[in-house]
Amino acid sequence: MNNTSINEFINLKWNGGEKPIIQPPSFSPVIADPSFLFPHETPSKEWILYAHSAWGIHEYASKDGTTWNDKGLKTANAMRPFLRKINDNKYVLLYEKYSPFALPMQILPGKRIWNSHIEMKQSSDLLKWNKPSVIIEPSLEWMKDFKLGKSVSNPCLVENEGTYRLYFSASLAFIDDCGFCEPKYIGIAEAGNLNLPFNISPMPVIDPENDTLQGVVGSGSIKVIKMSDGWIGLQNKIYHDSNGSSRSAIFILSSRDGKVWDSARTEPLIQPDLGWKKSHVYACDCRFNNADGRWYLYFNARDEWKITKGKERIGRIVSM
Repeated sequence: MNNTSINEFINLKWNGGEKPIIQPPSFSPVIADPSFLFPHETPSKEWILYAHSAWGIHEYASKDGTTWNDKGLKTANAMRPFLRKINDNKYVLLYEKYSPFALPMQILPGKRIWNSHIEMKQSSDLLKWNKPSVIIEPSLEWMKDFKLGKSVSNPCLVENEGTYRLYFSASLAFIDDCGFCEPKYIGIAEAGNLNLPFNISPMPVIDPENDTLQGVVGSGSIKVIKMSDGWIGLQNKIYHDSNGSSRSAIFILSSRDGKVWDSARTEPLIQPDLGWKKSHVYACDCRFNNADGRWYLYFNARDEWKITKGKERIGRIVSM
């Protein structure tokens, strides 16, 4: 069980992340938005990780959490997966579903109107999945942009005192020097159980206009972890640096109730530097492993700005 406090998490020391551990598959410039399970959670007793390429969501398996084998495309025309074991015999997979081939078509000249929703499916063995159900649609005005489209994405499901809370990104902000969009807001929805509709809060819980970091243009995504005395949020904010270049870095937020968020520290946990992390550090998944008492964080990063040049790969850091 995770008994870590907010302050203990903020003060963790980490190592790793110097080199990527998962490269994009063939015919895709990206592998992104990892979500993973520990060996004690999986039927095969392997590490299992889901991430998306330009074509959809892939499954990866590993004996040690560092060397990964691509098990192939599992869900087409989908991205930004979130995978969890929610009880002794059930797994849930949530993801952003988009129109066929809409993601690879973003590389073509001109802007295309985006339209996506969040789906969920369940499994008892990670092999057979039930028919997906739509759980969040871009139904509120702040989830839409007149010029860019309608979007809900980046699901993060957490259990909270017998109920479920879903964090998600919504709407779009166009990033000029990249030539593609990033999520603008972060919202929240709640349900008594997974068979009930999620009730969406009427307004975003994170808005870039209210961010204390200068130059923020998009809220990116957030992964939320319940701590012993509150909540930690790991948010990859989209912002412009002092030279006007777009950036993304993973920042630590804290909250007492999981709804009102504050910056936990000014410096990012992971930020762009050189090589495979040259331009942007994007979404992550972070979990505590009871087997060895350490935190594991998988993330993806980008090495160039322009959509036609950059590649995205997956790396990992581990608490010391």
